Amino acid sequence: MSPPVITVISPHRHPRLRYVLGVIGADLGYAFRFPNDRSVFGTPTPRFAIYYGGDGGGHRLPQHPFLSGQPFAPAAAAVDAHDGLPAFCMTPQGSDLLACIFFALSRYEEYQPFDADTHDRFPGAASHAARHGYLQRPVVREWTAAIGRQLKQWFPDLPPPRVHPPELRLTYDIDLLWAYRYRGWRGTAHIGKDLLTGHPRRALRRLAATDLNDPYNTLPQLERLHRQHGLQATYFWLLTDGTDRHDINPYPIPAAQRALMRSLDPASQQGIHPGYRSNTEGDLVGTERTRMERILDRPVHHSRQHFLRLRFPTTYRTLLQHGITDDHSMGYADRVGWRAGTNLPYPWYDLEREQETKLTVHPFVAMDVTLKNYLQLSGADAGAMVRELQEGVTPYGGPFALLWHNSSFAEDFGWAGWWNMYRDLASTLVERQQVTDTGLAGDVESLG
Repeated sequence: MSPPVITVISPHRHPRLRYVLGVIGADLGYAFRFPNDRSVFGTPTPRFAIYYGGDGGGHRLPQHPFLSGQPFAPAAAAVDAHDGLPAFCMTPQGSDLLACIFFALSRYEEYQPFDADTHDRFPGAASHAARHGYLQRPVVREWTAAIGRQLKQWFPDLPPPRVHPPELRLTYDIDLLWAYRYRGWRGTAHIGKDLLTGHPRRALRRLAATDLNDPYNTLPQLERLHRQHGLQATYFWLLTDGTDRHDINPYPIPAAQRALMRSLDPASQQGIHPGYRSNTEGDLVGTERTRMERILDRPVHHSRQHFLRLRFPTTYRTLLQHGITDDHSMGYADRVGWRAGTNLPYPWYDLEREQETKLTVHPFVAMDVTLKNYLQLSGADAGAMVRELQEGVTPYGGPFALLWHNSSFAEDFGWAGWWNMYRDLASTLVERQQVTDTGLAGDVESLG
C-alpha cells in the first residue's frame, strides 16, 4: 500500500527542506511532496495539504530561515519548552521543529570551529544537546512524533503513523582478538612489563594462554548469548598494518582469526574498523576493506571508525569513495546519548555540498569504555544507565544499538563483573523489547 501523500506548499524548496521531509516521512510512514512533484502532478485539490512558511491561513508550520540555506548560530540557540520538548530555531509562530531536526541530523555544529579532544574528535560535552540537557533523549523522534500529532489534529482521517518494532542491536569493535596470543614482540614486552609492575601471575597466564582461554577471545560466549536471545550481532574488525601505536591488532592477521571471521558468516553482520590514521589517510579505508573482502570472499559495505574518529564531511566522503554504504560511528566517546538525536538509521546529508548522499548512518547510544572509563561507572550503575536510555526510546520503537568490545569482560584488565552485568543486561533489554513489541502489535490491531 502506498503511503499517504501530504502536499507541502512552501515559498522555497531548498534541499535541506526536501531532506528533512524525507526523513520524517520515513519515520511517520507518510510521503511529503511539493505540488509540482511528479507523484501529485495534476492534482488540483490535495487531500492533505500543509504550508511551510509564507503568510496567510491554512495548516501552517513555522518556518525558520535555517532550512532555506541560511546560516545558524548554534552557540546562541536557547532551548525553550515546546509541549515538554527542547526546542529552538524560534520564529514568531513558535519553534520550527523541521529546522531543529535538520540541525541534529546534519551535525551542523560539527562543521563549525570547535576545540577538539586529544584524538581530534568533536567532544560530546561540547554539543548543544549536552549543554542543554537533551543528549540522552531521542529528540528527533520526539519532534517527529509532535509533528505527527499536529498532522492528526489537522487531518483526523489521516492514517496513523508508522509503528517501528523495537530491535536490540549488539555491536562490537574487535581491536584485538587475543590479549596474550599472537602478540609477537609486543607480547614479549608485556611479559616484562607485567613482571616489573607487580603482575607476575598475569605474566604466567600470558605464557600459558591458548586460543580458547585467552581473556579477550570472548566471541564464543557472546555468540551463545546471541543465539539464546535470537539476536544477530555486528562485528567491526581492525585490520590495519599495525604501524600506528593506536592500532594494536596483529599483522599479518593470524590464520585462526581469519577462520573465526569466516565462521561468523552469515549468522552475524561484519564490517571494517578503519584504523586510527584512516581519518587523515583515506586510502587506508580501501586497503582494509579489500583485506576483509578477501577473508570473507564477499563484498563488505559496513564500517565503524576506530576511536570513533569522525570529522565532517571528510570521513564520510572517504567512506563513500571506498565503497562503504553504512557507517556505525554516530555516537560519542565521552558521553552516552543520541549524537544525532535519533536511533533510526538515516541518510547522511553533506552540508558543504547541500545534498543528500547514499551513505546510511546507524546511531548507537552508549559504549562500554564511555560508561567505565569516561563516566567512571560501576558495572551495576552502567547497566542501570543503559536501561534508562532504553526506556527513553521505547515509546518510538526502532533500533537500540550498543557498542561493546570483546576485551571489555577481561578481569585481568579491570573488567571484573562486567560479563555478568552484560549478560543480565542483554536478557533484560530483550525481555523489555518483547513486551513493547507485543504492546505495539496490540495498538496496531486496535487501530485496524
